[in-house]
Amino acid sequence: MLKEKDFKKFNLFRWSLILAFLIVNILFMFTYKNPNLLAIDSFLVTALIFIFVIFHGLKRYGKKNILVFFLITWAVSFFFENLSIITGFPFGFYHYSPTLGLLNVPLVIIFAYFAVGYLSWMLAHVLTGQYGQKLGGKQAFIVPLIAAFLMVMWDLTVDPISSTLQGLWIWTTPGAYFGVPISNFFGWFLVVYLFFQIFALYLSRYDCVKLPKNHESSNKFYWSEAAAVYGIMALGTIFSIFYQYNDITISMALITFFTMIFVTLLALINIWNNNSLD
Repeated sequence: MLKEKDFKKFNLFRWSLILAFLIVNILFMFTYKNPNLLAIDSFLVTALIFIFVIFHGLKRYGKKNILVFFLITWAVSFFFENLSIITGFPFGFYHYSPTLGLLNVPLVIIFAYFAVGYLSWMLAHVLTGQYGQKLGGKQAFIVPLIAAFLMVMWDLTVDPISSTLQGLWIWTTPGAYFGVPISNFFGWFLVVYLFFQIFALYLSRYDCVKLPKNHESSNKFYWSEAAAVYGIMALGTIFSIFYQYNDITISMALITFFTMIFVTLLALINIWNNNSLD
Protein backbone atom coordinates (compact mmCIF):
# COMPACT_ATOMS: atom_id res chain seq x y z
CA MET A 1 0.00 0.00 0.00
CA LEU A 2 0.99 3.63 -0.47
CA LYS A 3 2.35 5.23 2.66
CA GLU A 4 0.35 8.13 4.07
CA LYS A 5 3.09 10.66 3.32
CA ASP A 6 3.31 9.41 -0.29
CA PHE A 7 -0.45 9.62 -0.69
CA LYS A 8 -0.44 13.25 0.52
CA LYS A 9 2.49 14.10 -1.74
CA PHE A 10 0.96 12.65 -4.90
CA ASN A 11 -2.69 13.53 -4.34
CA LEU A 12 -2.91 16.86 -2.50
CA PHE A 13 -2.36 18.95 -5.62
CA ARG A 14 -4.94 17.07 -7.69
CA TRP A 15 -7.52 17.20 -4.91
CA SER A 16 -6.84 20.94 -4.62
CA LEU A 17 -7.65 21.23 -8.31
CA ILE A 18 -10.84 19.25 -7.77
CA LEU A 19 -11.88 21.61 -4.96
CA ALA A 20 -11.09 24.64 -7.11
CA PHE A 21 -13.12 23.12 -9.91
CA LEU A 22 -16.10 22.70 -7.59
CA ILE A 23 -15.82 26.32 -6.43
CA VAL A 24 -15.65 27.65 -9.99
CA ASN A 25 -18.75 25.66 -10.91
CA ILE A 26 -20.59 27.26 -7.99
CA LEU A 27 -19.40 30.75 -8.96
CA PHE A 28 -20.48 30.00 -12.53
CA MET A 29 -24.07 30.54 -11.40
CA PHE A 30 -23.41 34.25 -10.74
CA THR A 31 -21.74 35.08 -14.06
CA TYR A 32 -24.27 33.63 -16.48
CA LYS A 33 -25.88 36.94 -17.51
CA ASN A 34 -22.54 38.65 -18.25
CA PRO A 35 -21.15 37.37 -21.59
CA ASN A 36 -17.57 38.38 -20.78
CA LEU A 37 -17.56 36.75 -17.34
CA LEU A 38 -19.30 33.73 -18.81
CA ALA A 39 -16.50 33.32 -21.36
CA ILE A 40 -13.87 33.65 -18.62
CA ASP A 41 -15.58 31.07 -16.44
CA SER A 42 -15.94 28.70 -19.38
CA PHE A 43 -12.19 29.02 -19.92
CA LEU A 44 -11.45 28.45 -16.22
CA VAL A 45 -13.63 25.35 -16.06
CA THR A 46 -11.86 23.84 -19.08
CA ALA A 47 -8.41 24.90 -17.84
CA LEU A 48 -8.90 23.31 -14.43
CA ILE A 49 -10.09 20.02 -15.90
CA PHE A 50 -7.24 20.06 -18.42
CA ILE A 51 -4.57 20.65 -15.74
CA PHE A 52 -6.06 17.94 -13.55
CA VAL A 53 -6.16 15.50 -16.45
CA ILE A 54 -2.52 16.12 -17.34
CA PHE A 55 -1.31 15.40 -13.81
CA HIS A 56 -3.67 12.46 -13.41
CA GLY A 57 -2.86 10.97 -16.80
CA LEU A 58 0.91 11.24 -16.34
CA LYS A 59 0.68 8.84 -13.40
CA ARG A 60 -0.91 6.10 -15.47
CA TYR A 61 0.33 6.66 -19.02
CA GLY A 62 3.49 8.73 -18.79
CA LYS A 63 4.43 11.73 -20.92
CA LYS A 64 4.55 9.99 -24.29
CA ASN A 65 1.21 8.21 -24.17
CA ILE A 66 -0.74 11.10 -22.67
CA LEU A 67 0.70 13.32 -25.41
CA VAL A 68 -0.39 10.76 -28.01
CA PHE A 69 -3.90 10.80 -26.55
CA PHE A 70 -3.98 14.60 -26.76
CA LEU A 71 -2.75 14.63 -30.37
CA ILE A 72 -5.29 11.99 -31.41
CA THR A 73 -8.20 13.86 -29.80
CA TRP A 74 -6.97 17.13 -31.26
CA ALA A 75 -6.59 15.79 -34.81
CA VAL A 76 -9.90 13.92 -34.92
CA SER A 77 -12.05 16.55 -33.18
CA PHE A 78 -10.49 19.51 -35.02
CA PHE A 79 -11.01 17.81 -38.38
CA PHE A 80 -14.66 16.93 -37.78
CA GLU A 81 -15.49 20.27 -36.13
CA ASN A 82 -14.25 22.15 -39.18
CA LEU A 83 -15.87 19.66 -41.53
CA SER A 84 -19.24 20.14 -39.83
CA ILE A 85 -18.98 23.93 -39.87
CA ILE A 86 -18.36 23.77 -43.63
CA THR A 87 -20.56 20.85 -44.71
CA GLY A 88 -22.92 20.15 -41.80
CA PHE A 89 -21.49 16.65 -41.29
CA PRO A 90 -21.48 15.06 -38.77
CA PHE A 91 -22.94 17.47 -36.17
CA GLY A 92 -24.98 19.88 -38.27
CA PHE A 93 -24.42 23.48 -39.40
CA TYR A 94 -23.28 25.86 -36.65
CA HIS A 95 -20.70 28.49 -35.78
CA TYR A 96 -18.97 29.53 -32.58
CA SER A 97 -19.54 32.79 -30.74
CA PRO A 98 -16.77 35.44 -31.12
CA THR A 99 -16.44 35.41 -27.31
CA LEU A 100 -14.76 32.02 -27.55
CA GLY A 101 -12.06 33.19 -29.95
CA LEU A 102 -11.29 34.19 -33.52
CA LEU A 103 -10.81 30.71 -35.01
CA ASN A 104 -13.60 28.68 -36.59
CA VAL A 105 -12.95 26.12 -33.87
CA PRO A 106 -11.71 27.85 -30.67
CA LEU A 107 -8.78 26.18 -28.93
CA VAL A 108 -10.76 25.88 -25.71
CA ILE A 109 -13.08 23.44 -27.50
CA ILE A 110 -10.19 21.16 -28.45
CA PHE A 111 -8.87 21.16 -24.89
CA ALA A 112 -12.39 20.30 -23.69
CA TYR A 113 -12.50 17.28 -26.02
CA PHE A 114 -9.26 16.02 -24.54
CA ALA A 115 -10.10 16.74 -20.90
CA VAL A 116 -13.63 15.34 -20.84
CA GLY A 117 -12.53 12.55 -23.14
CA TYR A 118 -9.88 11.47 -20.65
CA LEU A 119 -12.36 11.43 -17.77
CA SER A 120 -14.81 9.36 -19.81
CA TRP A 121 -11.96 7.07 -20.82
CA MET A 122 -10.88 6.44 -17.22
CA LEU A 123 -14.45 5.87 -16.01
CA ALA A 124 -14.94 3.37 -18.84
CA HIS A 125 -11.98 1.47 -17.40
CA VAL A 126 -13.66 1.47 -13.99
CA LEU A 127 -17.03 0.32 -15.30
CA THR A 128 -15.47 -2.51 -17.30
CA GLY A 129 -13.16 -3.57 -14.46
CA GLN A 130 -10.03 -2.72 -16.44
CA TYR A 131 -8.54 -0.08 -14.17
CA GLY A 132 -4.79 0.09 -14.86
CA GLN A 133 -4.58 -3.07 -16.94
CA LYS A 134 -3.21 -2.99 -20.45
CA LEU A 135 -5.96 -3.07 -23.05
CA GLY A 136 -6.10 -6.16 -25.15
CA GLY A 137 -8.52 -8.49 -26.92
CA LYS A 138 -12.17 -7.50 -26.81
CA GLN A 139 -11.51 -4.87 -24.13
CA ALA A 140 -9.70 -2.80 -26.75
CA PHE A 141 -13.11 -2.35 -28.38
CA ILE A 142 -15.44 -2.44 -25.38
CA VAL A 143 -13.70 0.33 -23.39
CA PRO A 144 -13.82 2.87 -26.28
CA LEU A 145 -17.51 2.09 -26.81
CA ILE A 146 -18.38 2.68 -23.15
CA ALA A 147 -16.22 5.81 -23.05
CA ALA A 148 -18.09 7.21 -26.07
CA PHE A 149 -21.44 6.77 -24.33
CA LEU A 150 -20.10 8.47 -21.18
CA MET A 151 -18.85 11.45 -23.14
CA VAL A 152 -22.05 11.86 -25.15
CA MET A 153 -23.95 11.88 -21.84
CA TRP A 154 -22.08 15.05 -20.99
CA ASP A 155 -22.81 16.69 -24.34
CA LEU A 156 -26.46 15.66 -24.07
CA THR A 157 -26.75 17.72 -20.87
CA VAL A 158 -24.65 20.79 -21.71
CA ASP A 159 -25.33 21.50 -25.39
CA PRO A 160 -28.82 23.03 -25.03
CA ILE A 161 -27.60 25.31 -22.23
CA SER A 162 -24.34 26.27 -23.94
CA SER A 163 -25.89 26.92 -27.34
CA THR A 164 -29.56 27.81 -26.91
CA LEU A 165 -29.26 29.76 -23.64
CA GLN A 166 -25.65 30.95 -23.48
CA GLY A 167 -24.99 31.33 -27.19
CA LEU A 168 -21.43 29.96 -27.00
CA TRP A 169 -22.16 28.37 -30.36
CA ILE A 170 -25.10 28.97 -32.68
CA TRP A 171 -26.97 26.33 -34.63
CA THR A 172 -27.81 27.61 -38.13
CA THR A 173 -30.85 25.36 -38.23
CA PRO A 174 -32.08 24.72 -34.68
CA GLY A 175 -33.15 21.16 -33.95
CA ALA A 176 -35.75 19.28 -31.94
CA TYR A 177 -33.72 18.80 -28.76
CA PHE A 178 -34.14 22.24 -27.15
CA GLY A 179 -32.72 23.87 -30.24
CA VAL A 180 -29.98 21.28 -30.84
CA PRO A 181 -30.16 19.06 -33.96
CA ILE A 182 -30.46 15.35 -33.19
CA SER A 183 -27.61 14.77 -35.66
CA ASN A 184 -25.27 16.51 -33.22
CA PHE A 185 -25.38 13.65 -30.73
CA PHE A 186 -24.89 10.90 -33.28
CA GLY A 187 -22.06 12.97 -34.73
CA TRP A 188 -20.54 13.31 -31.28
CA PHE A 189 -20.76 9.58 -30.71
CA LEU A 190 -19.00 8.93 -34.02
CA VAL A 191 -16.20 11.42 -33.42
CA VAL A 192 -15.40 10.54 -29.82
CA TYR A 193 -15.64 6.82 -30.51
CA LEU A 194 -13.11 7.24 -33.32
CA PHE A 195 -10.46 8.89 -31.19
CA PHE A 196 -11.09 6.51 -28.28
CA GLN A 197 -10.77 3.53 -30.59
CA ILE A 198 -7.60 4.83 -32.21
CA PHE A 199 -6.04 5.39 -28.80
CA ALA A 200 -7.14 1.94 -27.62
CA LEU A 201 -5.50 0.26 -30.61
CA TYR A 202 -2.37 2.31 -30.00
CA LEU A 203 -2.27 1.29 -26.32
CA SER A 204 -2.88 -2.36 -27.13
CA ARG A 205 0.56 -2.30 -28.71
CA TYR A 206 2.52 0.49 -27.07
CA ASP A 207 1.22 0.66 -23.50
CA CYS A 208 4.18 -1.28 -22.22
CA VAL A 209 4.60 0.43 -18.86
CA LYS A 210 4.74 -2.19 -16.12
CA LEU A 211 3.47 -0.50 -12.98
CA PRO A 212 4.56 -1.77 -9.56
CA LYS A 213 1.86 -3.22 -7.35
CA ASN A 214 1.92 -0.25 -4.97
CA HIS A 215 1.87 2.32 -7.79
CA GLU A 216 -0.45 5.27 -7.25
CA SER A 217 -2.78 4.16 -10.04
CA SER A 218 -3.62 1.05 -8.01
CA ASN A 219 -5.04 3.25 -5.26
CA LYS A 220 -8.79 3.73 -4.77
CA PHE A 221 -8.37 7.45 -4.20
CA TYR A 222 -6.62 7.79 -7.55
CA TRP A 223 -9.55 6.32 -9.46
CA SER A 224 -12.05 8.23 -7.32
CA GLU A 225 -10.52 11.49 -8.54
CA ALA A 226 -11.70 10.97 -12.12
CA ALA A 227 -15.17 10.04 -10.89
CA ALA A 228 -15.25 13.13 -8.65
CA VAL A 229 -14.41 15.50 -11.50
CA TYR A 230 -16.99 13.86 -13.78
CA GLY A 231 -19.55 14.22 -10.99
CA ILE A 232 -18.70 17.89 -10.43
CA MET A 233 -19.21 18.53 -14.14
CA ALA A 234 -22.67 17.02 -13.67
CA LEU A 235 -23.32 19.27 -10.67
CA GLY A 236 -22.33 22.26 -12.77
CA THR A 237 -25.18 21.46 -15.15
CA ILE A 238 -27.63 20.89 -12.30
CA PHE A 239 -26.59 24.23 -10.75
CA SER A 240 -27.85 25.93 -13.93
CA ILE A 241 -31.37 25.93 -12.47
CA PHE A 242 -30.19 28.54 -9.95
CA TYR A 243 -29.16 31.13 -12.52
CA GLN A 244 -32.00 30.51 -14.93
CA TYR A 245 -35.06 28.45 -14.09
CA ASN A 246 -36.80 27.36 -17.29
CA ASP A 247 -37.74 24.28 -19.30
CA ILE A 248 -34.21 23.81 -20.61
CA THR A 249 -32.31 24.01 -17.32
CA ILE A 250 -34.90 21.92 -15.49
CA SER A 251 -34.81 19.24 -18.19
CA MET A 252 -31.02 19.21 -18.34
CA ALA A 253 -30.79 18.94 -14.54
CA LEU A 254 -33.18 15.99 -14.59
CA ILE A 255 -31.34 14.22 -17.41
CA THR A 256 -27.98 14.90 -15.74
CA PHE A 257 -29.14 13.43 -12.45
CA PHE A 258 -30.24 10.15 -14.02
CA THR A 259 -27.22 9.82 -16.36
CA MET A 260 -23.98 11.47 -15.20
CA ILE A 261 -24.75 11.40 -11.48
CA PHE A 262 -25.77 7.75 -11.78
CA VAL A 263 -22.52 6.93 -13.60
CA THR A 264 -20.51 8.78 -10.95
CA LEU A 265 -22.15 6.84 -8.11
CA LEU A 266 -21.80 3.54 -9.98
CA ALA A 267 -18.12 4.20 -10.61
CA LEU A 268 -17.42 5.13 -6.99
CA ILE A 269 -19.23 2.02 -5.75
CA ASN A 270 -17.20 -0.16 -8.13
CA ILE A 271 -13.95 1.47 -7.03
CA TRP A 272 -14.51 1.13 -3.31
CA ASN A 273 -15.84 -2.43 -3.62
CA ASN A 274 -12.78 -3.50 -5.57
CA ASN A 275 -10.53 -5.40 -3.18
CA SER A 276 -7.68 -5.51 -5.68
CA LEU A 277 -7.13 -1.77 -5.20
CA ASP A 278 -5.27 -0.40 -2.19
